[in-house]
Amino acid sequence: MPDPALTSLTLTLYDIGAVKLGRFTLHSGRISPIYIDLRLLVSFPEALRQVAVAYSRLLENLTFDILSAYPYAALPIGTAIALETGIPLIYPRKTAKRYGTGRQVEGKWEVGQTAVVIEDLITSGDSILQAVASLKAAGLQVRDAVVLIDREQGGREALAGQGYELHAVTTLSRLLAILEHEGRIDGRQRAEVLSALQ
Repeated sequence: MPDPALTSLTLTLYDIGAVKLGRFTLHSGRISPIYIDLRLLVSFPEALRQVAVAYSRLLENLTFDILSAYPYAALPIGTAIALETGIPLIYPRKTAKRYGTGRQVEGKWEVGQTAVVIEDLITSGDSILQAVASLKAAGLQVRDAVVLIDREQGGREALAGQGYELHAVTTLSRLLAILEHEGRIDGRQRAEVLSALQ
């Protein structure tokens, strides 16, 4: 079984309602038997702190200058990581401002710096690739993306195909294994989710 910190984090996510089983329509339009809502973290400061610590451990092994969190779910996570590590944070806007500075990327950075993309989770990888495109257009370099949960539905491979490396705190299958081991879900539920996500 995984380390105690990962078990504790997984149980926290389940217990605050950030991991739900049922029938859900995802952003992509796919139907999923599991929904992971990490936007809830803003209402649970201790859970958000746990998440920030987990990301920080992964970031220790990477080389970069600045954090970049993609709105919206990852922005509070990125802020928590910045507070935990002292590393500066920027964020690409979903659409460029048509007023003020008209910037596509908010915060302070220098052309040529390397940003690591922070996202809450990855399914197809599309949102991370959109963030990368905005950052590169602003003159930043990107090599790595870090997520809390890899849903294991092709996102890692999509990023690798474009030359980027994904680092995940956990995978969906590992999360489900912990939840079953700790009695939050049963074997049938775990098998149903895994088979539906093939």
